[in-house]
Amino acid sequence: MTRFAEVVFPLPLVQSFLYIVPDKARDAARPGVRILAQLGGKTQSGFIVRVHEQSPRSDMALKEILEIIDIEPVISPLTLSFTRRLSEHFGSSWGAFLQAALPPSLEVRMASARVGLTDKGIQALRAGTLAKEEKRAAAVLGPGAYRVFYLRRKTGAKNIASVISRMAKKGLIKILEEKKTAKPKIPSPSRTKPTQLELDFSVDPSVRDALDVLARPLAAGEFSSYYLFGAQDARRTVFVDLIRSALSRSKQVLFLLPELAPSVPLKDLLEMRLGPVIAFLHGQMPDAARELAWRKIRSGAARVVIGPRSALFAPVDAAGLIIVDEEHDDAYFQSESPSFDARQGARLKAEDNGALVVYGSDTPSVEAFYRARTEGHLVTLSGGGEKQNVAIADDRSERGLLTRRLQDGLGKSLRDGRPGLLFINRRGYASFLFCPRCGHIPRCDRCDISLTFYKKSERLVCRYCGDSEARSAACPRCGSRVMEPRGAGVEAVVEELERLYPQARVASFDSDRVKTKSARERVLENFREGKIDVLVGTQLLAYRTTELPLVPWIGILNPEALLAFADFRASQKTFQSVRRMMRFAAPAAAGSEIVIQTAFPDHYSIREAAREDYPAFYEEEIRFRRLMNYPPFSAMAEIVLWGKDPRPLAEKARELSSRARAQASGIEILGPALAPPSILKGERGVQVILKSREKETLEACLAECLKGLRGKRTVVRYD
Repeated sequence: MTRFAEVVFPLPLVQSFLYIVPDKARDAARPGVRILAQLGGKTQSGFIVRVHEQSPRSDMALKEILEIIDIEPVISPLTLSFTRRLSEHFGSSWGAFLQAALPPSLEVRMASARVGLTDKGIQALRAGTLAKEEKRAAAVLGPGAYRVFYLRRKTGAKNIASVISRMAKKGLIKILEEKKTAKPKIPSPSRTKPTQLELDFSVDPSVRDALDVLARPLAAGEFSSYYLFGAQDARRTVFVDLIRSALSRSKQVLFLLPELAPSVPLKDLLEMRLGPVIAFLHGQMPDAARELAWRKIRSGAARVVIGPRSALFAPVDAAGLIIVDEEHDDAYFQSESPSFDARQGARLKAEDNGALVVYGSDTPSVEAFYRARTEGHLVTLSGGGEKQNVAIADDRSERGLLTRRLQDGLGKSLRDGRPGLLFINRRGYASFLFCPRCGHIPRCDRCDISLTFYKKSERLVCRYCGDSEARSAACPRCGSRVMEPRGAGVEAVVEELERLYPQARVASFDSDRVKTKSARERVLENFREGKIDVLVGTQLLAYRTTELPLVPWIGILNPEALLAFADFRASQKTFQSVRRMMRFAAPAAAGSEIVIQTAFPDHYSIREAAREDYPAFYEEEIRFRRLMNYPPFSAMAEIVLWGKDPRPLAEKARELSSRARAQASGIEILGPALAPPSILKGERGVQVILKSREKETLEACLAECLKGLRGKRTVVRYD
């Protein structure tokens, strides 16, 4: 009887394709192996996800699989299950997720790969112990190394990829890759902010209680989800003990963090505490290092895997514990294809592995905190260290860029010979230029957003696509000679600081001034060595907490700018942003001070952040969410279709909306509408938002809407 294989491809396609399995490949065609097949007139590599003998419709003209690449499956059943569920949850390509789960050596890159014989291969050729096709390939290679297409042409073997795969597994050939991948420069632990991971919290009753609560589901070996709410130092004490407990049960551990930089010192410190059982895995690693880490994890030699969101695809098939620290951070979400949220993905992976997943933060996302409290799975650590000395400066009644309160605090710090950090989340000199006569604001022709003004270069720049133009001497609409800058940025703040404190050494840290990793490290090193008195930074600096020492004075300018965003989580993001910047401050006992300059001193997100009171913020925010029926009181999905031309995208979006309307009642549809500009240069987006009180209703509608939908897209889930 004819066998059929369902195949998925690492392309932006949310569907599988049916192929006939050739008789000669009946035994080799198994779920988890890679194949070559014709798709759209081209030969593509893909993954078999299911094999069966159910006859398709009689009108379906099926093609045969051209070649089975692997002798054994390279994707485990657990990884197949997890990536399938992740694909369904986010409407992203299953094949792309499977590709992300492979090491570099197993990626099919026929155009650039070169192969050569190993010493073992040369000996086998001389001894005549090679199979016919292997002997032919080895004879062509000899002592040299050649590209795969040259080898195929010389040998005449159409299944050359399969031959190469078999020979590589036997150690007869080596695959060389002509790729120049620079190793990312990562700050050494000796230069990072001292962490408190080594502090002893064993006498803290809340830590002991947390361990007692979390140890039970870990020992049971069944899926369970908990939230650990508390200061980072105490959280990580709990995490280390949980990891030890998981290792004692012969389980693997996956430890996710939102950013690469803090993962490095954590890995080094865990190695000190747990020994050489740690593997570090992330997308910026050189191919050789990533290959070594992947194989160490796959073999079980590495029992603890640490990394950012890409580590979610590590071959951890014996996971007993998954930790998602700093759960609130949106860096866990990947917007480019395939789009996914590693926080939700961690839960899916834990369900498939029967593992305990523990989320942690001292500023949780409202949805996660609500869910944990409702389920009775919230574990709270007492205290949080000494409260910081925080002042809120109301700038509504002052005309200058910096309030008198902020100037006095910074001036005193500088007179005492102590450095300061000043945060403002605006690039350039001004957010835009404004004509007071006619109201004209220069905008980007492609992205339709206001152009950022850079005074030093006298240019207007689109912060999304990068297009720029020289500043005109007059308003292009009415000819007025006055164009006023609005919304002060980093350049304006540096200019004002240099005017107010001419003796101070002022530097800035933003993506315009420090474009390379070496430039960023140089500025941070100068600040650590005392060569900079005041460092002005954007959010780019706010994420470098592990690379700077604690400082005695911090200024936070206009954090309320986030409140203007069309996002129901704007207050949550404002609270979290302020708290993130406050973490750079030394303890209040050391005489440190934080000044928050804002036009919204009474807004609960800023007020409670200054008080370091998350529960109070949560009570205000959850009241707003309940009133407006936003998550967690409803389920939402935001679908954004990306492309160069918005017109065909709009047509697809209208079709998507029509499908949604045809579904069961209980679905609210918002849009289509133009999405905020893409960070991908020159691309536009059209978005549709689906909203329902029932998560199951939304999931069914989303699955139907995305069926057969091709092209780039991002699906954001708010559950």
